[in-house]
Amino acid sequence: MMPLRSSLSCVAALAVLLVACGDDGRANTSATAGSSVSTISGSTGETQSPTSSTGGLTDASSEPVSSSEPPTTSGSTTDAPTSSSTSGASTTDATDSGVSASTGTTAVGPEGCKQVDFLFVIDNSVSMENEQTALTMAFPGFIDTIKNTLPTSDYHIMVADTDAEGRCAPGICTHSTCQAQMKYACKDIFSECDTTRGAGVVHPAGEFASNMPCDFDPGKRYLLGEDLALTSNFQCAAKVGTAGNGSERPMDGMVEAVSPALLAPGACNEGFLRDAAILVVTFISDDANVEDMNTAQQTYDAIVAAKGGDVDKIVMLGLIPGDVGCGGGGKHWADMIALFGPRGIKGSVCAPEFNTFFQDAVNTILDTCVINPG
Repeated sequence: MMPLRSSLSCVAALAVLLVACGDDGRANTSATAGSSVSTISGSTGETQSPTSSTGGLTDASSEPVSSSEPPTTSGSTTDAPTSSSTSGASTTDATDSGVSASTGTTAVGPEGCKQVDFLFVIDNSVSMENEQTALTMAFPGFIDTIKNTLPTSDYHIMVADTDAEGRCAPGICTHSTCQAQMKYACKDIFSECDTTRGAGVVHPAGEFASNMPCDFDPGKRYLLGEDLALTSNFQCAAKVGTAGNGSERPMDGMVEAVSPALLAPGACNEGFLRDAAILVVTFISDDANVEDMNTAQQTYDAIVAAKGGDVDKIVMLGLIPGDVGCGGGGKHWADMIALFGPRGIKGSVCAPEFNTFFQDAVNTILDTCVINPG
């Protein structure tokens, strides 16, 4: 790990996220340029230019997860450029980064956070196939950059979906999205947590899903940073498929994922959220409609409450439609992101790739880590 000094070099590079068009027959749209990224001021809603870098991630070499077996290859990492901090922390030259010239490895320094909890909330409606594939391909580069930038490798990584209720269950499997893998999603082999929105995904099923139990540690619905198969296991879970209900509710999903009900002893997400960790939430959806039951303010309040009222421990990343360059709608999501101030970042869900979005976001994640020493 890279030692962090009071003067920091913010190194950035990141991966992707995804979502497609809504579930009401809207057509997919694609941007012709890289992802549009904006940091939003919580007090005024004014868009600010984020700190960005020009190098960093390359496309991951791994193939997207198939319906029968997740990939096992991991993406490569390129050297990330030096850029200025978005939170006012001073920077040093890249030569002070602590990277070993002979091995390319980094040593963990005494400064910064000691734990990071990553929550990915992924739209699993019928329009999401391409976006889920893009996310799984981008993840290896993102996590490699995080490992080479943050002063800790103690991560929890959990995937949740936006499903209010699935289309597929024993006795109700007439929808086309239920037919994959000999109606795998219709078998009576799933636990209650497998069909609960906000619960960590470990057994995605339906069309374009992994259609298999992912290889998580027994009893856990989240991955650990030390997992030797971290990339392939994340890719398995992130292929949540397209059999989710057409009512796409990412704000509800994230609120429920960190709710006392799901974090309680014996509950689905027990152990995921830690008091000392910073929380990085990434959500992706393209729905032009307002389906969430929670408002922007209610979502913000619930996420901050889950972190003991400390908003400075939260980074909120959203790939959404609307004023970031594609489609309509998404204002309620943009409003929620804006409430997190400089640690709320929005990007275009229609971007052809999400690497640029995550590259820019790494600076904010690092800054948040620096001001929250463990």
